[in-house]
Amino acid sequence: MTPRPTNRLVRALFAAVIVAWLGGCAALPPPRAFVNVVTPGVLERGKGSAHNARVLDQVWDWVNRRYYDAQFNGADWAAARERHRAAILAAADDTALYLALNALLAELHDAHAHALSPREVEEQQRHHGVLIGFRTGPVAGPPGRRLIEEVFPGSPAAAAGVQPGWILVAADGRKPGDVLGVGKLRGGQLVSCEFLDDREAPRTLVLKARKMSIPPVFETRLLPDGALLLRFDYFDLQAADWVRQQLDANRQARGVIFDLRENRGGEGRALASILGAILPPRANLGTTIARGAAPDQHRAPKPWFTERYKGPLAVLVSDQTASAAEIMAHVVQYHRRGPVIGTATPGKVLVSVFWWLPGGGELQLSVYDYRGPGGERIEGRGVTPDVPVPLAALRDRRALDPAVAAAQQALRVR
Repeated sequence: MTPRPTNRLVRALFAAVIVAWLGGCAALPPPRAFVNVVTPGVLERGKGSAHNARVLDQVWDWVNRRYYDAQFNGADWAAARERHRAAILAAADDTALYLALNALLAELHDAHAHALSPREVEEQQRHHGVLIGFRTGPVAGPPGRRLIEEVFPGSPAAAAGVQPGWILVAADGRKPGDVLGVGKLRGGQLVSCEFLDDREAPRTLVLKARKMSIPPVFETRLLPDGALLLRFDYFDLQAADWVRQQLDANRQARGVIFDLRENRGGEGRALASILGAILPPRANLGTTIARGAAPDQHRAPKPWFTERYKGPLAVLVSDQTASAAEIMAHVVQYHRRGPVIGTATPGKVLVSVFWWLPGGGELQLSVYDYRGPGGERIEGRGVTPDVPVPLAALRDRRALDPAVAAAQQALRVR
């Protein structure tokens, strides 16, 4: 694998240039965070308790010195290390090591504090993973169930006959999210998946996981009433460019609906760029607060090479909307730029950065707290929609989506 410091440094410098292009405004996270991103740990390969101890010390030290909350969300951080030390030192491989490290980090009760194993880091870098080959979305019904929205061509799921519109009930007898996802499966691992097909008939298929690329979500739909729906699943520079291109190419649309119901967040500079395309220049985007530092206020940048979109818009959210996607919904709502529609978001908006760990893993750590433009804190509270619309059991993507219908109605009213 290519050494990470060089790649990270190049990306950090490029990101700094992008921030400058965005009008000199501080992006989320602030530019100084890039210094933290490129700070390497001790890049040593090795196994056994000595290696595990180095990884533990690095994780504990970063949290102890840089975690945004000096009170560690009420955890006794020194005592936590001693409670988990034996399990971490005894870990026989990376899987066990990072499971034990994340048990330690769980004491912070912070979804953004997470240790990624070297395999997870590589998979995220290359946008591939060991998977069984489908993309899922939310669905009404018992918690944990997922709707099959897309089956990847040539995947184990496609070969077994899995179809969009099926409902995934369980994987290996557990909630699907506990078993499936990037970094959770091994090559060749067999997963017993329980489905309900399009006739509500139960089906159990055993699928063999293998490495495959993960296609990003970029969906553009011009709805029958002339509204434009834009759906993407991650905030990065590619997504920011795509959003601006779609807004430019569809200026005749009677309104824009941002579907963020399955968007897990992403990069702050991409968030700032997208907000700059729909809000007035210098609009307040909120503040970030580092431990022991004064708040940094963030403003919407002026869009480059394009005209700001000034037409009506709406934002769709769900309990799967997180991080930068939640911030976008909150900022749009605060500035009354358009209604937020759907179900309440989870409130996972702490701004995090990454540090290398010995052996090639990474620590994702919350270093900045986020406050909205009005000073409100939405971590743990989430965004409450202006128009509540419960999840629907959409078995057919062509069926009427109640949240989209509500957004279309809101655009017509405006």
